[in-house]
Amino acid sequence: MTVAGGAAAKYPTAILASGSGTNLQAVLEQADAGTLPLDIRLVVSNKFDAYALERARAGHIATLVMPFSPGSESRARYSRELAAAVKASGARLVLLLGWMLVLTPEFLEAGFAGVLNLHPSFLPDEPSADQVTLPDGSSSRVFRGAHALRDAIEAGVCTTGATLIEITPAVDRGPVLARRTFELRTGDTVESALERLHVVEQDVVRDGVLAWLAKSAAPERSLDARL
Repeated sequence: MTVAGGAAAKYPTAILASGSGTNLQAVLEQADAGTLPLDIRLVVSNKFDAYALERARAGHIATLVMPFSPGSESRARYSRELAAAVKASGARLVLLLGWMLVLTPEFLEAGFAGVLNLHPSFLPDEPSADQVTLPDGSSSRVFRGAHALRDAIEAGVCTTGATLIEITPAVDRGPVLARRTFELRTGDTVESALERLHVVEQDVVRDGVLAWLAKSAAPERSLDARL
């Protein structure tokens, strides 16, 4: 996206978060600093007590709470209503930073330019693979799902990581935008590992969003060159 004079415009973005919002805070700070050219329009949580909402309000960002009630609504209906609320903010990019609900095709097909998810595991370049080659050449099982970090710790592996992907209907099997490894320590709990992992995740989110923005801008630059 560009504005008059060729300057880069800030990309209209919504962030979905279910928890404390540590990575949300980093994105807000990077957006304020200009490190990430994002215009954060909305922060949505499915939990009324998510601290991510307080972080957004402190940054003067609009917030919305949309709890999912499986006993009274389908995931498809929830996803349609969530998509409508996000689109109403003007957001074209959606970032999932600790969002703990699976989005159905109804959300993914709502017309957003991109829907990206941060996953606490080192995912493979080949989405269908269930083994991943680590930078040192060794191979590891791929940890997907809501409890990927816990599963890595319980499996006794030494290395896991963080990955930003483009979401597809296949859970945690989208194209990789950025990823980094992370070393687990003997005696790590989910809490102790996550505290250190957040630093890695913040770099992955920054690098992945910038990669997505560059990829998204390429067709626009090509069109401009032909005009």
